[in-house]
Amino acid sequence: MIFMFGGGVALFLLGMKLLTDGLKVAAGNTLRTILAKYTSTMPKGILAGILITALVQSSSAVVFATIGFVNAGLIPLLQAVYVIFGSNVGTTLTGWIIATIGFNVNLQLMSMPILALGMVLWLSFGSEKKGALGQSMVGFSIFFLGIDILKTTFSDLGDFVPFDQIGSGVSGLLLMMLIGIMLTTIMQSSSASIAVVITAAASGIVPVHAAAAMVIGADVGTTSTALFAVIGSTSNAKRAAFAHVLFNLLKVPIAFPFITWILAGIYFVFGDISIPVTVAVFHTTIKLMGLIVLLPFTKQLVKFLERQFTKDDIKPEKTRYLDETVLNTPSIATSALIFEIKRVGRKSRKLIRKTLKGKRPIKELEPDNKGVEALSMIVGDYIQKMQRQGFPPDLQYVLPQSLRVLQYFSEARVHALESLTVNKTDELPNDVILTIETLEELLKAFINNSDSELKGFSVDELEKLYRQLETAYEISKRTILEAGSKGKIPIARMISLHDGIRAYRRIWDQLMKAAVFLNDFNNLIDHKPGEGPQLQESISDHPMEPNTSVAIPK
Repeated sequence: MIFMFGGGVALFLLGMKLLTDGLKVAAGNTLRTILAKYTSTMPKGILAGILITALVQSSSAVVFATIGFVNAGLIPLLQAVYVIFGSNVGTTLTGWIIATIGFNVNLQLMSMPILALGMVLWLSFGSEKKGALGQSMVGFSIFFLGIDILKTTFSDLGDFVPFDQIGSGVSGLLLMMLIGIMLTTIMQSSSASIAVVITAAASGIVPVHAAAAMVIGADVGTTSTALFAVIGSTSNAKRAAFAHVLFNLLKVPIAFPFITWILAGIYFVFGDISIPVTVAVFHTTIKLMGLIVLLPFTKQLVKFLERQFTKDDIKPEKTRYLDETVLNTPSIATSALIFEIKRVGRKSRKLIRKTLKGKRPIKELEPDNKGVEALSMIVGDYIQKMQRQGFPPDLQYVLPQSLRVLQYFSEARVHALESLTVNKTDELPNDVILTIETLEELLKAFINNSDSELKGFSVDELEKLYRQLETAYEISKRTILEAGSKGKIPIARMISLHDGIRAYRRIWDQLMKAAVFLNDFNNLIDHKPGEGPQLQESISDHPMEPNTSVAIPK
């Protein structure tokens, strides 16, 4: 009997995983589009949370996806909290499916043809959307086969365990709530716990009051999933997880003391309904109660959360957008990756600007370079983790290109440090100084125009600057070589100046390549250049407005 129970739960968990993973891929960009475009107000955010959770059948997946969007700056924390609240309400759909379908149809008869069709699609189309849909169908079938085994197991278990006596009185209800917490913590799925509770209640071995206490415990236990997931994660992830935890912990004071009254109200409104439906209604009711209690204080809660976990962002190599909790959601993980690479680009350009402000000892700039390099290594490790997830083909190509862009920025920083050999403090001919200064002004303008996040960014305009730089470089090189050949400057000085401007040339060449790829990446995320996250460092990273009017002397 124990083995049967364990097998039934295992089948249910496997089915839920296949169902959720398949639906996330089959939904494609739908999840991301809903989060990015339809969460602008409180009602929209709550409805989006309910809808997406119903779509992917996992509140945890929605919470983590929402965290990814907050990290990427696509939605503010306030909207994310509304989505999380809605997601908690939407997760009750699983209980309704079990209560209405699981006890009214022949589950094996229903599951087998769906399982067969799903396997055909999954094996035929692999990681494509049709294959993901097949995977979700397989998961759906296994999900109900697990329920069928649980029903059989619980029908015999009541003869051995006197749950009707254990779950009586306040102490008994507290024990049943604790059992609900333990079930969810062990299985890491509140849906699995609710399935067990509904099946046990329907089999008659757990009284409805005890089942209600277990449902409250299952909601409390689901907080462990969020807490485990955000260990070592970003500040925004911790803030969003805290909102999720608070929403579910609130059930204890607002629902547990009033279990009898809530159930009486349900019977008064709905009449003589079955026990599985009663448990499902109770679950939805306490979720709505939590929503009603917290909504008036949401803005104050968000202000409080924004002041928490600030120490996590102090280190320069700390990632701002990447979060392992969204690795299982390809489109959102890709968005987070692109935004983090753009952040590496901003830090790289900031370092390059410092090298153009005059003679600076390398030892002053090396710590900045090491910080950006450490951040790049973290991003590279994240890309490898993404590759192991088996992303769909339409997103797979982003991963090697992302590594390429990181390498472009790394080489640009190296050449920027090399360019420190261009030192105009000693005596140089006026024409040499003029051509070098012109080249540097053009390079500064190029750097300030090479960020694809800038409003009005254009690859065509950047290419014009690129051509101007190439012309200015040839003029400067010729002027330096002529000055050396005529004895106006020492040969050793001529060589160091030439090496310096050649490093300049490599800087804009690498930044140009990176800008082209990042501009292409913009098409993959629901975000227009210049309308993205308003980052604190953006003020210092973009000191100049786009300017291509620097003239080249003839």
